[in-house]
Amino acid sequence: MRTSKYAVIARYGGPEVLEIVERTVPEPQPGEVLIRNLASTVSIGDVWIRNGQLAFPFRKKAPKSPVTPGSEVVGIVEKTGAGVSAFHHGQLVAALTVSGGGYSEHVCLDQNEIMAVPDGIEPEDAACLTLNYVLAYRMLHQAANVREGGSIVVLGASGAIGTALLQLGRISGLDMVGTASGTKHNFVSSLGAIPIDYRHADYVREIKNIRPDGVDAVFDGAAADIGQSYSLLKSKGRLIVYGFSSPKLMQMFPSLIRLLALRLVPDGKKAAFFSLLFAHTKNPQLWKEDMNRLFQLLLDRSIQPAIAHRFSLEDIRSAHEALEQGSIPGRIILAMNRS
Repeated sequence: MRTSKYAVIARYGGPEVLEIVERTVPEPQPGEVLIRNLASTVSIGDVWIRNGQLAFPFRKKAPKSPVTPGSEVVGIVEKTGAGVSAFHHGQLVAALTVSGGGYSEHVCLDQNEIMAVPDGIEPEDAACLTLNYVLAYRMLHQAANVREGGSIVVLGASGAIGTALLQLGRISGLDMVGTASGTKHNFVSSLGAIPIDYRHADYVREIKNIRPDGVDAVFDGAAADIGQSYSLLKSKGRLIVYGFSSPKLMQMFPSLIRLLALRLVPDGKKAAFFSLLFAHTKNPQLWKEDMNRLFQLLLDRSIQPAIAHRFSLEDIRSAHEALEQGSIPGRIILAMNRS
C-alpha cells in the first residue's frame, strides 16, 4: 500500500503547528484525476489559515479536522477515474484549488478543475501563474481596464502579486510606479517601474510629485489607507483593492466602509474590491482562458515568475518563516516528489 505525505494544521499557531503526516495515496473517484503534485506556493492566506485568522467568525483553538493549505496544484497525472477522457497518465496539469490541498504529494481533483500545462513550461513557473498572475492579469485588463500606454501605481511592488502586475504592465507599455522597501528598489526598477520607499518617505507625496495629474489605476493589496490610495487617481481612474493587512473582520471593517463610501463619491473615479477566488468559484472557465494566455506569454519569455526560494514539503515550517519575515522579493515555492 503506497503512502503519501501531507502538511497539515491540527491546531492554530506559529509555523511550529505545521506537521507532516503520511496517508494512503487516494483513489480517484468517477470524474476525478489523481495528481502526483510537483509544485505549490506559500502565500499569506496560508499563514492566516495556519494562525487561525481565517477561522471565521471566531478564532478557535483547533480546526474541526486537520487542514492542508495550498491553493495551487501542478503535477503529473498518475491515474484517472471512470469517465475521464481529457487527461492521461504522465500528463502535466495545473489547478487552482479554492478549498486548499496544495501542500500534499498526491491529490484527487475533479477533472473540471484542472487543465493541461503546455510542453516547455516548468511546474514551478506554472504554479506561480495559477493564482497570482491570473489575479494580476484579471485586475489589470478587466477590473481596472488599463489601456496600452496608461499609468499605474502598484503598492507592495516587490511582492508576488506586485511583481506579476509590473511584468504584465511592462508588456502593455504602462507608465509604472511601485512602492517597496529601499533594499528592493533595484528589483522594482528592473521590472520597469519607478521605485518609491514607503517606509522612510511620504510615498503618497512622492508619487504625486512624479505624477501630479494622477494615474489611471492603483492596486492596493493591504488597504492600510484606502483614502490615500484613492487620492493618487486621475479623473476616471480606478482603485482596485485585492487584499487586506488582516483578514479579521473588526480590522477589515473600517477599510470596507471607506471603500463603500468612495464608491458613492460622484467624482468620476471608481473603487472596487477584487477576489480571484470568489470569481473562480463563479466561473472557473475564465481561469482556464486566462491561464492559456499566460502560458503563451511565458513560452514567449514575455513574463518570468520571480521565484525567491524553494522549500521541500518537509521544510514547510521554514517556508512559512521566510514568508512572514518578508525579506526576499518574489514567490516562495513548495517543491514535492523531486526524488
